[in-house]
Amino acid sequence: MTTQFTRAALMGAVGSFALLAATAATAQTAATTTPAPAEATEAETIVVRASRPIAESDRAALLVQRASPSLVSVLSADEAGRLSDQNIAYAVGRLPGVGVQRDQGQARYINLRGLPNRYVTVSFDGLNVVSPEGRATRFDNIPSALASQVVVSKAITADMPGDTVAGNVDIKTRSAFDYKGRKITGGVQLGLVEYGGGEEVDASIVVSDRFMDDKVGLLAQASYYKRRMITDNFETDPMLRPGGVLSTARTTVAGVSTLCSTITPVPTACFSGSPDRRPGSETRSWAREYENKPYRLTRGNISGSLRGDWRPNDMDKLFAQVVYTQYTDDELRNNYIFRFDNGATNVTGACPAVAAPITGTGAYDICNGNTPTKGTVYGTQITGNFNSLHTKEYISTGTLGGDHKRFGWDMAWRLNFTEAEDGFDAGALPNFTSSADPRLRPTVEYDFTNPEFNTVRLYTTIVDPVTGVRSRGPRQLSIEAFPLDFNNISYRSGAGDFTQAFTGRFDAKKDFEVFGLETNFKAGFAYTTRSKKTRSSVWTATNAQILAAGRPSPTYADFALDRPFLGEMTLGYNFRYHSEARLEAYMQDLIKAGIARPIDQTDNYFNVTEEILAAYSMATFNFDWGNLVVGLRGEQTTNTGQSFNTIGGVFGLTEVSSDDVIFYPSAHLNWDVRDDVKVRIGLTTGAARPEFTTIRPNFSINDAAKTISGGNPNAQPERAVGVDAYVEWYIQPQGYFSAGVFHKQLSDVLFTQIEPFGITTLDAPGFERSTYAFSSVQNAGDGQVTGFELTYNQFAEPFVEAIKAPEWLGGFGVRATATWTESEVTVPETFAIVNGVRTSTHPERKTGLPGASDFLYNLSLVYEKYGLSARAAYQFRKAWQNGIGTYLIVNGVSVPDGVGDNYWDDDAELDISIRYEINKNLTVTFDATNVLDEAGIRYGDPRFVGTSRLEWEKYGPRYLLGLRFNF
Repeated sequence: MTTQFTRAALMGAVGSFALLAATAATAQTAATTTPAPAEATEAETIVVRASRPIAESDRAALLVQRASPSLVSVLSADEAGRLSDQNIAYAVGRLPGVGVQRDQGQARYINLRGLPNRYVTVSFDGLNVVSPEGRATRFDNIPSALASQVVVSKAITADMPGDTVAGNVDIKTRSAFDYKGRKITGGVQLGLVEYGGGEEVDASIVVSDRFMDDKVGLLAQASYYKRRMITDNFETDPMLRPGGVLSTARTTVAGVSTLCSTITPVPTACFSGSPDRRPGSETRSWAREYENKPYRLTRGNISGSLRGDWRPNDMDKLFAQVVYTQYTDDELRNNYIFRFDNGATNVTGACPAVAAPITGTGAYDICNGNTPTKGTVYGTQITGNFNSLHTKEYISTGTLGGDHKRFGWDMAWRLNFTEAEDGFDAGALPNFTSSADPRLRPTVEYDFTNPEFNTVRLYTTIVDPVTGVRSRGPRQLSIEAFPLDFNNISYRSGAGDFTQAFTGRFDAKKDFEVFGLETNFKAGFAYTTRSKKTRSSVWTATNAQILAAGRPSPTYADFALDRPFLGEMTLGYNFRYHSEARLEAYMQDLIKAGIARPIDQTDNYFNVTEEILAAYSMATFNFDWGNLVVGLRGEQTTNTGQSFNTIGGVFGLTEVSSDDVIFYPSAHLNWDVRDDVKVRIGLTTGAARPEFTTIRPNFSINDAAKTISGGNPNAQPERAVGVDAYVEWYIQPQGYFSAGVFHKQLSDVLFTQIEPFGITTLDAPGFERSTYAFSSVQNAGDGQVTGFELTYNQFAEPFVEAIKAPEWLGGFGVRATATWTESEVTVPETFAIVNGVRTSTHPERKTGLPGASDFLYNLSLVYEKYGLSARAAYQFRKAWQNGIGTYLIVNGVSVPDGVGDNYWDDDAELDISIRYEINKNLTVTFDATNVLDEAGIRYGDPRFVGTSRLEWEKYGPRYLLGLRFNF
């Protein structure tokens, strides 16, 4: 993307808005005035004119934000009950300090102010819910149609759960008492996905009414979304370990373990394992393989909620609510992998004066002219996987609650039960590979010099019958010119992780006078129990089993469709998509005939339970100039885990447990400098509990090597201490500006480490496994993030009126946010077991926090007037670190052990939304998403040649046209 193109797109959007505004002004010369809702003093400070959904939602959000006791950012539905984006991830991504992580172009995870996504929690109406995937909350499985409001708390108070480090996203659902009476609102949009020509459907409805003299209210909501799309994709990874001699490499000399660096000449056994051993190999990073994954995807989500409220008197409010949200992803993937390493010739020493003939593939031999970014591989293995994956994630939550006024106290109680599942079925998944005969494999010319277009060309391979020397033959345009041998086929059903949770909560608050100060006191307690377990059923059939049953080996032609490639990138070859129905029928026939056999999954089973008992108290001291909020929360957490392991040759159930108690103090100062200016200073503490899969007690034991790998039941929460300082200016009649700085200090950060096991549970006679080297995720590092944040929202109307400019210009507005961050995390020293000795493989180092961008911003240009509401929203996120890799010392140089640290490149998206109100009941809508069609690019450590592009994908723009109704 070029800056000129981005500016042109934005200016084009501005011009379009101006034209639409002029047209609307001609058709409707006078605007009606909609009275502001009766909200006492606040209604006098912010005024909304005409039918302006963006202004309406901004106004409602600012009211909540201004009254909050701590730092929050708020999204509110407009008067018709609509948030402007399809899922919560898209919607929240427009708030200050929020970075979006996408999958296939779809907003999925969020990072708050440069912290990892696993530090963000989600709640419904104040009750925390574990995402189906676990701690790293997915937001694309929550349609925005569920929400009347979303409150993002960046600085938590004592009445919020302590397992919040970056912040909490609280989704406020609707109640019948949000409306004056009967309400029916919703809409339908139909559209097109440009890549592949798939359809898109988005529909929602809310029905609400009150009964029995407004004492009973009922509300039902439902939404449906579906998108059929394709994705262009290439991946050039994983990367091989760089060549050279490891600093820790040892070998046995005369029966003695000896460091390789002390031996001359260095024996072959001392090298790192890379086929590239030429001088300078430690600076080169070679791809083991190149692959294309042309996706055909159908994604969707549905939601439904039902709420009943009973308000028998002014003292009591009771409600019952159920909420269900489901995300589905049906993925068909033709995965072609070109393996460069199998059969490669290992090389040593300096390049000879005359290049040696190619007797192998020569994949990583710079003497043959190959480089990490361009070269030729003779006799490349192709692996073909044809995936049919069906994912279904759901959250089902039900809540009973009440609010009561008794004895001068305001009391509230909640009982909640939640189920969540991250489930999937992997239909029939066959695996094919090339023959071992190089004449049946392609000669591949790879060219990775263009980061936007890594590609391969396929040729036949000619082998001299006398010398065995390989050479390139004619080019082949069809991948089926190289026959693939069938290996196996698998089928997975009912797989996934299943979570159940129960929460009981009680809160009470009362106003007191303390030292002459009006003081609001609040206290409460909560009990939560969550359990997570995994399950799966798997069948497989190998080629040998099929032949033994008297059946022929299947070929890809048995499952292929005569359908052309739907994407737009140039693959360098032609292929045919696979038929899901044919593969499914073939596999079901193998299962029915008893040829495909079930595979025992007991070894993968785990059941982890987490119990949290929490209590808190907090006080708000009110002064003439504002207030001070102080609080303390204490949480006792008990974890128990079960899994099956083989110990001493005996297979049985392993049970472990651990517990901890953590206190979370917090303080927030809110200073009203003026009626419209507020200063906030906050001090907070929090902790992110380890992922359930991290604390599972599944272990793989190697008694010969005295090693154990698996989960770590003793993993402790990652701790955080944060400070925030912000100034907020509520510009009259409706505008907003804020600026602030923040800092988070992290400790006990989790990393994969090797340490003594330390648990006696697995000990057996003759096997003291508590002393074994244990490879797992452990608390081993610390880190920090510091940042600066700006937000500005303003409509032009006051300025237009002041200078007596044409009235139609008053509809323009701008909404802008920008966040700058600096982050780092200390990656602890790493170790390996070398000849039974725990040996350092890399010293401690520092790198960035995953998910932290140095800079991100949102810019929205808005026009609202005469029934027209239009927005062009541009999001930009600077390149950010995706994952922390492992490194080694090779030839005295720090090098990545494979990919090393990896990053997502700059991410930019332009979305356009237009609404035109025909009358108070009907509105025409148009949405264009991902207008710029920027590629998603992932790359490796930029210091090393060959890791410039690990992954590239495009998914195309999308367009929706629809109608909304409001009665």
